[in-house]
Amino acid sequence: MATVIVFGPTGHVGSAVAQTAHAYGASKVVLAMRDPSKPIPGLTPALEAARAFQRVRADFSDLASVAAAVTTTGATRAFLYIQHGSPDHMRGVIDALHASGIQFVVFLSSLTIPRGTDLAAVSVQPDPISWAHAQVELNLGAVFGAKGFAAVRPAFFATNTFTWWGDALATGEIGMVAPDLAVDWITPDDIGKVGAAILGAGTVKEGDDEAVCLVGPQNVPLRDGAVAIARAAFPEKGELVVKQVTADEQVEALVARGMPPHIARHIAESLAKLQDPQEDGLNWMPEGHAWETAVAAVERYTGEPPMTLPQWIEKYKGQFRP
Repeated sequence: MATVIVFGPTGHVGSAVAQTAHAYGASKVVLAMRDPSKPIPGLTPALEAARAFQRVRADFSDLASVAAAVTTTGATRAFLYIQHGSPDHMRGVIDALHASGIQFVVFLSSLTIPRGTDLAAVSVQPDPISWAHAQVELNLGAVFGAKGFAAVRPAFFATNTFTWWGDALATGEIGMVAPDLAVDWITPDDIGKVGAAILGAGTVKEGDDEAVCLVGPQNVPLRDGAVAIARAAFPEKGELVVKQVTADEQVEALVARGMPPHIARHIAESLAKLQDPQEDGLNWMPEGHAWETAVAAVERYTGEPPMTLPQWIEKYKGQFRP
């Protein structure tokens, strides 16, 4: 059993890793964040005390704090998320983890990098998100070696809808640039449990390489997903109307919800390209055997079937209400 350190435990996936790490073999769980006083979803003070969680400060822009978080707690395994905009693609953070005693890393990557991809060949266009994650994976491989890290690559996070739509679903009508795009709706609950299972074991399952791809159990169009969420979260509002909008209109709506314009533009244009089968460059969703393998990975690592979209909606419908 090992002491594991979870960077970013206040996020949807990080909190799921933290909550389940003990169940998958961690002897001690350290919660590393910029502000150690910040509340963590799903972890009450009583639960933290009962399980002897330890909070520490760690800021990726302060490498000394990263090293101290590891050395003072004795952690040997780490859960890591991407630091967008890192000029060295997190090489400094990765070096600090390795030098301070971390032996194995689980990195939250992205299925925009399909399994079997030559990471060195990934370019910044057409998908800078894919490229950014690939650079971090390359740095992890260079420092820890192929057996010293695992990249968990999920597809479409169900929780994207908190940011994209949220309580706007209560208005009775929303616009989408790609309403007919079918996505898998993988839940952070499942992503986190898989991450915790790999972290607890200190390795991937036999037969897997360092990239573990994850997708949800069923592809559901964005339109149908939004209607189902609105029906559960706002039953008093009647059936949600979803209208097709342009990419520019989608950007405007996302920015109005507080998203930075450049991120809103990337999301809107990516969704439009993924929905249009004539567009090249962003067809990264697995098909056939690769899709079946990615779906089965959740149960293979956790021993439980993946959460379905209706189950996720029922559990989190209250978070869409203002």
